[in-house]
Amino acid sequence: MKPIIYAVFGLLIATSCKNNKAAEIAQNDTAQIPTATFITETLGLTHCESAVYDAKQDIIYASLIGEKEPGDGAIATIDLNGKLIDSLFISGLNDPKGIAITQDKLYVSDINELVEADLKTGKIIKKYSHDGLEFLNDVAIDGHGNVYVSDTGTSKIYQLDTQGNFNLWLADENLDRPNGLLVQNNTMYVASWGSQPNGGRVSKIDMTTKDMDSLTTIIGNLDGIRPYDKDRLIISDWTSGMIHLVDNDGNTQQVLQVGQSVGDIAYIKEKKLLLLPMNKQSRLLFYKLEGF
Repeated sequence: MKPIIYAVFGLLIATSCKNNKAAEIAQNDTAQIPTATFITETLGLTHCESAVYDAKQDIIYASLIGEKEPGDGAIATIDLNGKLIDSLFISGLNDPKGIAITQDKLYVSDINELVEADLKTGKIIKKYSHDGLEFLNDVAIDGHGNVYVSDTGTSKIYQLDTQGNFNLWLADENLDRPNGLLVQNNTMYVASWGSQPNGGRVSKIDMTTKDMDSLTTIIGNLDGIRPYDKDRLIISDWTSGMIHLVDNDGNTQQVLQVGQSVGDIAYIKEKKLLLLPMNKQSRLLFYKLEGF
């Protein structure tokens, strides 16, 4: 009987240790989710779609779609306390969405055009277009200064190179109605709106070979994608209003949920400040992310 008793006792100990280890892992995973605290909001931003932080000027740029009347779209400037500085910093746009900035220029998608403007004055410098453009969306810039813009309507990505040439960069149905773009070193991350009823996923592209792999499974109708820390990205789901963290293995964690229509988000890492453009609500939400 003793060998049987010892065997059962050993099994119980092993099972207990395994359960404790699983509980510890689950607890650690939960602990790594930051706590989101609402700080303030900027109202009166007509169908706010995108936000970008300019660390040099310590200012936020936000795209305002307007009421979809010709020329009523704009780029507004806002301070870090949520105070509206200039609602018409760049005016005369039609349906502006994604924004990206360099040291001296701002690029914004505008239906079937990529608009280049002076970052200091807000004056429009040039507009770029191409045959077949349908629904230009997010904008990203690589380390060499090349500008990329997604076309959600055609599942394509276009590039404006440093010589001013605006051409198709990638056409692939696996882009699955690409929305958010993020370039980190030689990898482009794509947050897809998706063609399936339950939405799209995050993919990554080798920018040298243009080989593409899925990073996550289907999450939802994805919009914004930004770096969170060295191991994770932060993304928004337009339809559910959910904000997720995504790690290098494609695992996701839910951070918070706001109303439907959260657009192209911004995250200011050094200030732990998350900016959420709310399209239908015409406002910009400010959240502090603390903990991890």
